[in-house]
Amino acid sequence: MEEEIKVSVYCLAYNHEKYIKDCLEGFVNQKTNFKYEVIIHDDASTDNTASIIKEYASKYPNIIKPILQKENQYSQSLQHIIDKFIEPALKGKYVAICEGDDYWCDNYKLQKQVDILENHPEYVACTHQTKTVNSSKGDVSLYSKLKQSGIIDIEKILRDRGPVYHTSSLCYRKEALENKPAFCYITKGIGDYSDEFALAFKGDIYYIDEIMSVYRQFTEYSWSLNVRDVISAKEKYYKDMIALLEEVNSYSKYEYKDILDKTILDFKYQMWKLKPEYSVLKDGDFSKLSLRKKIKIIMLNILKKS
Repeated sequence: MEEEIKVSVYCLAYNHEKYIKDCLEGFVNQKTNFKYEVIIHDDASTDNTASIIKEYASKYPNIIKPILQKENQYSQSLQHIIDKFIEPALKGKYVAICEGDDYWCDNYKLQKQVDILENHPEYVACTHQTKTVNSSKGDVSLYSKLKQSGIIDIEKILRDRGPVYHTSSLCYRKEALENKPAFCYITKGIGDYSDEFALAFKGDIYYIDEIMSVYRQFTEYSWSLNVRDVISAKEKYYKDMIALLEEVNSYSKYEYKDILDKTILDFKYQMWKLKPEYSVLKDGDFSKLSLRKKIKIIMLNILKKS
């Protein structure tokens, strides 16, 4: 009888020729006492990414299972790719994620996470620390601000302006995201955030304070580079996050209203700084800002006029 697949890993790649080998090596070098697969989706790359994926699929046919697109799918949305191509291919009890320009740096990552999830059915997911490498400057830092292993407080997840853990660290029960809340579909391109919220509402998420993956920030064609350098993209991101958090507030029946209202206000402040307009002063939420932040917005408006 063929051994069942315990973990399905999925990887999204697009023009990752410079990075994809590190990613694939991190996959095939995992040491586990269970069977796992890697569903790797290449979104019609125009470089040699697909060729490298094919090479590894030929060498490791029981692990690497490619989906190679002829036409780019991301234009329709990230969720479209996940729903149409990725989720139907996942066979495992658990799902792990790593994008093609990131990689795993611990050969026992999957084993450690699965051991925890198997021993704790109350946990819906397990994450860990990630090293962030700034591809523009070469700076290295830790992604998560968490300082010790343990259950991640849902209030922290709702309070932070960014994910508490990086996507490359996530391993979750597949069933936990099979019927996603409606808020996961209201915006295009911020699926990391909505999935983090969805998992937090499903149950406990356990964090391991060990570096087991590397996040390459600001790589070519990356979402992080686009949001950093393009003002309209950054403004859209802030608006999308505000819309998402308002929907999460409604979904939770306003149980976490105080926390979410503060987080929404913080995103509004960032957006107002980005494109200062005097009309902002009439916004009802402007009065809720601290005096320092109000002065900041007013000064930005004065400087814009001069």
